[in-house]
Amino acid sequence: MKEAFARFLWETGIVQVRVQPPWFVWSSGRQSPIYLDLRRLQAYPTWRRQIVEAAADLLRQRALLPAAIVGVATGGIPWAAWIAEALGLPSGYCRPRPKEHGLSRSVEGLLPQENAILLVEDVFSTGESLRKSISVARQEGFFVKAAFTLWNYDLASASPLPCPTYALFSFSTMLLLWRAANLLSEETYLLLRKWHSHNFSLT
Repeated sequence: MKEAFARFLWETGIVQVRVQPPWFVWSSGRQSPIYLDLRRLQAYPTWRRQIVEAAADLLRQRALLPAAIVGVATGGIPWAAWIAEALGLPSGYCRPRPKEHGLSRSVEGLLPQENAILLVEDVFSTGESLRKSISVARQEGFFVKAAFTLWNYDLASASPLPCPTYALFSFSTMLLLWRAANLLSEETYLLLRKWHSHNFSLT
């Protein structure tokens, strides 16, 4: 599955690479030669189903089934709903801060009685959005059992989260698969590897 997914990302343009400026700018402000638009996965039903099934299988195998599954706004919301449906569990979503009207909640769709939750995000880069979501969920009385992401950039600069974190795919693995499939030049491979290991400055 990983080999086919690596090729799919490349051929559909869901992953894009630049070998010279202007670099991509992530929501965190970090510059990067690579950008992954996983929201576009929603447009591919076959891959969407395969990923949801793989995520559900991973959660079962790791004994990570929570009382409910919560998507991190906004990229994690649809995946949390689909995974929850596959597992027959309640689902909700989490804002980075409470809304300023109504019940002023950050976690929507669930009450703390559901207690042990699994947070779902599409892409893990710096981890900032997940850290905020863990913090506000705890403030509202939830126990965050673990966090799950579709993709992890495996950045050394990302601070560890205060809960176990699991991912279906990682940048390190995909980089090797792209190289093995001759989807990127040796020059591009070396640039991405140096950037990832912090041996290449984009500034």
